[in-house]
Amino acid sequence: MEKSFIKDPSPVQVNRSLLERLISLAGELVLGRNQLLQGLNDSDMENIALSGQNIDLITSEIQDVIMQTRMQPVAALFEKVCRKFEDLVAFEKSKDVSLDRTILESVHEPLDALVEIFIKALQTGKEIENPDNRHIWLKAFQDAGQVNVAISSDTVLVEPSDIPEAITAAVEGLGGALEVSAIKDNGGRVSIKLPLTLAIIPSQIISIGQEKFIIPQANLSELLRVPAGQVKDKIEKVGDADVIRLRGEVLPLLNLSGLLGIEKQYISPENKTAMPDRRKNLADRRSRKYTPDGRRIGSEETRDKPDMLSRDQADRRRQGSGANHIAIVSSGHYKYGLVVDRFHDSEEIVVKPVGRHLQPYKAYAGATIMGDGKVSLILDILNLAQMAGLSTVPESNALSTSLVPEDVQEGHKESIALFKNMETEYFAAPFDHVQRIERFPTADIERIENQKVIQYRGKSLRLYEISQVANVSPLPEKELQEVIVFQVHGREFGLTVSGPVDILEIHLTVDEQSFQQKGIKGTMSINGHTTLVMDILEAAEVFWDKDKEV
Repeated sequence: MEKSFIKDPSPVQVNRSLLERLISLAGELVLGRNQLLQGLNDSDMENIALSGQNIDLITSEIQDVIMQTRMQPVAALFEKVCRKFEDLVAFEKSKDVSLDRTILESVHEPLDALVEIFIKALQTGKEIENPDNRHIWLKAFQDAGQVNVAISSDTVLVEPSDIPEAITAAVEGLGGALEVSAIKDNGGRVSIKLPLTLAIIPSQIISIGQEKFIIPQANLSELLRVPAGQVKDKIEKVGDADVIRLRGEVLPLLNLSGLLGIEKQYISPENKTAMPDRRKNLADRRSRKYTPDGRRIGSEETRDKPDMLSRDQADRRRQGSGANHIAIVSSGHYKYGLVVDRFHDSEEIVVKPVGRHLQPYKAYAGATIMGDGKVSLILDILNLAQMAGLSTVPESNALSTSLVPEDVQEGHKESIALFKNMETEYFAAPFDHVQRIERFPTADIERIENQKVIQYRGKSLRLYEISQVANVSPLPEKELQEVIVFQVHGREFGLTVSGPVDILEIHLTVDEQSFQQKGIKGTMSINGHTTLVMDILEAAEVFWDKDKEV
């Protein structure tokens, strides 16, 4: 099998307009540097801050243009495959779909192998009425920051067991994933989901003790903070393993500190200093416990005995420092909760290879240099799961039904984000469209034509308030601002709220007769409070209509 469809990896064709844009941006960067130096010489903090913002924007643009020089059309790969397999394979012209050159070269072999699996199935299958229909189609399209490469046939059904592990490993090694599905009555499709690039990636920064680590955003589903008082309801035991129940799934929990051999820490509520955390169990002694085959241990009565609840109020398990920070991550067939000490900012990082002395350690996929000059390691989510001996998603969820209490099985629960506007104004929004929950310094929020914006992952994120759709008070200004980032119709926006933001699973029964208006579905009682339930799709329309008025 050919190693690469590009014979000489050295020459790179670059669009002339990209080079001209780079030259222009280099000039702007020089001006920004001069402005910054002048501000430093004059000790002019306003000029320093302004030039810093300007350099930040220019750097982001330079990064984007440089990354475009690495991109090559997927059609070049498809043409190579089609020439190799002659008349059996056809592809759709995927306009403007490109991949990083490195990924495009590396995915060539697994793509060839997948096409050969389809061809073998075609050749060994039963005869059909119209032989002209016996074709394999290749298609590429961009979706949610990834490129999907689909191999399909209307007359061949490929099963997951037909895919060799080597193919799966090669795709997952690129930060991608494989999905096998059926189409129509007799056909099948295999989709390869790939990141656009491996050189610069969005990431979440987390820490264990004094060490910071990187989780690629491509592997991150959501971030959870389980307060100490909720541990008994949200974290359970199956055999000797800690698990968390999340929207109908039972996910294993992996304690990162134990796996990496780093001592966990917590912030002492008395002196605000970092102290060793020697807890070995994530679950509370009042948590539900099950045998490995799903049989309940103990009864509900033992969970709420007064003597078990009468802990000293100074016990740190009742303090905020006792909360569990859990990153829900996935890679390949694995999905689990990664327990860490703290969450930090999310940012784009430049991926560097790990040093030779770290290459034997499979927990790391690479390294990066942080803003303070220190090196942080990028976690390999797939290898961490395998190192810990975790079950794959299908195996984990085999217990899901048996572990769900009967009263919960009777009705479907939905996940919501629960938050406030003012102290006594409670709101909820379905979690479907929530992308991230962030906290920004208020000083970083800018106003452009009376519209609040903030620089977020290399672009400007528009910010809105609930008072723009509901008859409530505007938010008071404070030092740090909580923002829920939603995505509607492929477009992101931020909703400024009062924290904390909690994620709940409830039976959503909304009274649509009271307080119904555009952007608000109605009300319901949640945790003893009358709560306004937002319709995010309608709220987004209201916000965007107001933008047009401005």
